[in-house]
Amino acid sequence: MKKAIVLSLLFILPLTYYAQKIEENKIDPVTHLLEQRTTWERFTQGGEFNSYFRVCQYDSAFFLQLRIINADKKPFDIKAGQPLVLTMSDGGTVTLTCFKTTTSCQGCGAVTIAGSQVPGVEAEYALNKEQLEKLRFNVLLTKEQYEKHKKKTIEHIKIDTSTNPIEHDLSEFSYLQIRKAIRLIKK
Repeated sequence: MKKAIVLSLLFILPLTYYAQKIEENKIDPVTHLLEQRTTWERFTQGGEFNSYFRVCQYDSAFFLQLRIINADKKPFDIKAGQPLVLTMSDGGTVTLTCFKTTTSCQGCGAVTIAGSQVPGVEAEYALNKEQLEKLRFNVLLTKEQYEKHKKKTIEHIKIDTSTNPIEHDLSEFSYLQIRKAIRLIKK
């Protein structure tokens, strides 16, 4: 019986463990610029939409990429310049701007085979240094600064689209995943 439990745990734990890591870390052979990307990680689940995110760096520019599968199966666009608003627990906001216009298509928001038959979209949002620091956990903080900062989390996300805005409350896990991805990129 104990052997069966241990074997079950060995098969189940890898499926439930989220391991954010660098997926690509290279110098582009043509432009000679640094390119880094983290792996796709779950951002939201349930509600109006499911989404995945990753953080990318191209030389000194940073981007938050989102893959969104909308529960409303109607086509939609996210146009260049439309905002993504992250509301923080202290009442502050971080507003990111969509980098380029993108239109939903079947399977575009999928990371796994599960969402490959549903309309979705992949959007890219520019992150400036100030926004990056608001979302990132700084390991050089004093104990008092750390205690104050660790209580600040992202509580809500709102994405403007061509049809209706998409909104969702975020779990603390989602925020920790973003922190982890930014720390990996900004070593």
